[in-house]
Order: sequence, then structure tokens, then C-alpha cells
Amino acid sequence: MGEGRMRGLKLGKFAFLNVWPIYYALETGRVDHDFEIVAGSPAQLNEKMRRGELDLSPVSSVAYARHPDRMQLLPGIAIACDGPVQSVLLLSRRPVEDLDGQEILLTRQSDTSVVLLKVLMQELLGFRRVRYRRGGLREGLENGAPPTAFLAIGDEALVYRNHPDYPYVWDLAEVWKRWTGLPFVFALWVVRRGRRPVHTQAVGRAVEALWAAKRWGLEHLDVICAQAARTGILDHAGLERYYRTFSFGLNGQTLAGLELFFRHMVRIGDIGQLPPLDFVQAGPGTEESRVEIAREGGREWVGNA
Repeated sequence: MGEGRMRGLKLGKFAFLNVWPIYYALETGRVDHDFEIVAGSPAQLNEKMRRGELDLSPVSSVAYARHPDRMQLLPGIAIACDGPVQSVLLLSRRPVEDLDGQEILLTRQSDTSVVLLKVLMQELLGFRRVRYRRGGLREGLENGAPPTAFLAIGDEALVYRNHPDYPYVWDLAEVWKRWTGLPFVFALWVVRRGRRPVHTQAVGRAVEALWAAKRWGLEHLDVICAQAARTGILDHAGLERYYRTFSFGLNGQTLAGLELFFRHMVRIGDIGQLPPLDFVQAGPGTEESRVEIAREGGREWVGNA
């Protein structure tokens, strides 16, 4: 790859509806790019980034917290929610307050949601006897011995959220917001670092493309909802409500929520110390776009420029 060129960069993509406002413009040619887009679940992309198999990708917030030595943050782009998220749900046969000592089936697709659930169980409710088991949700619900409660994320949560056998529903982002008063950051976009770092000019142009795609998506949600409705998971109106629950950027409030979550990860023993919020020191291709991304990315981009 020539110096400063974006051609050939492998960009991860969550295989969920929640990233359509960013990736639709890339995948339909509304925004010019040379990415090779690789789709997968958050857990799969976390592992690919950890192994250095992707150049840039969204990853679960906990993946960055656990491996800050292997990735750096991109400015001004995230998946955050300042209240109910609809697609990160604990569904239970009994009231959540009665789950201490019970087993909860956990989705294999996510890491951040699993840790958030453990934080809420231990730090908010004081539960120490909950048992957790990873497994496929469909198999777990259809094997003749369904769990007392299960955690579902993404499209599975949208499908299972009205399950008649599980009337007690915890929207984890809503519970976090009521508890802390802060937004919750589920995912961050990162760039690989290490022995094969991505060239800084290529990173800057990649950020520029992602920002352009995000702007297009948020300005054309009606188009995206019309296309996403074809999946049959939600109708057009439901998708509009769903997408408007998200913030796809990083600001002071979302960063405060992220840092607080990392502190709770330390408290429950998931990580040994707080990770630095280490943003890339790359500028995009033009001064005009650099100013735009600095504005959108906030103090982190400016501070690391």
C-alpha cells in the first residue's frame, strides 16, 4: 500500500442494524472509500482487532479497556445511548431483584453488554451469587430447560424483547442512565497499532470517510429505515425510533460515562487499571476536513493533534 493511501484498509463492521447509519453510505457508494469491509459480531471483531487482523473497526468498549496497547481510539465516532437502547436487554421469568443465586444465559455476541450486566448486578444490586453461562440464545431457549433469565443484544434483542415467557425486561442502558445520570458507550472505533501500524495519513483519510458516511446517514435516516425495514426485524416507524435512541459521537458526557464504566470494570476485577483514552494523532487529508473532525471529535482530537 502506498504511503498515505487508504486502499486495502480492512474495516470491521458490526453485523447489526445499529451501524446502518454509518455503513450504509459506505456500502452503497454515497461516500467514496477504498475499505475492505469485514462484518461480524462484536465479539468476533474484538478478537480480530486483538490479533491484528483488521486495520480499523468498531469494538466493544471493554475490548479497548482490556487491550489499549493494541489499539487507539478514533475521534468523534462511537455507539452510545443516553437512555433506553432497546437492543441490549436482560429478559427474565422473575423480577430482576430475585435473580441473586440464579443462572443467567449470556449471548456469545457481545462483551461490553456482559460486563455491563455484571457491573449492574454487583455494584448496583449487590448481587454476588449470580451464575453466568455463555451460550447460543436460540438453543438455550428451545432445549427444553430454558434459563431463568438471558441477556440478548442487537437484532436478537429486537426479536426476543416481547417474549411471552419472559415478562420482566431490563434495558441495560436505561438502568445505567437512571443509576449514574450518564450515557453509556457500547462501542468505540479503533485503529490497529503495534508492529504494523496504519500510516497516519491513511488513518486521517479513513476518519474523514467514516465521518462523511455518518453525516450522510444521519441526514438520510428515512432512506436507511426504508432499506433496513426489508430485514423484517422492525418496521419503518420502529426503526426511526430505534435509531434516534443512539448517539454516534463522543462528547464530554459520553466520555464521562465511558470513564465511569471503566472504573467499575476495575472495581469488579475485570481489568487491573484504568486504560488511557488514547486517541490517534492523525489528521485527515485537508485542513478543512481536519477542522470539521476536530469540531466533531471534541477536545480529544484537538488535544492529540
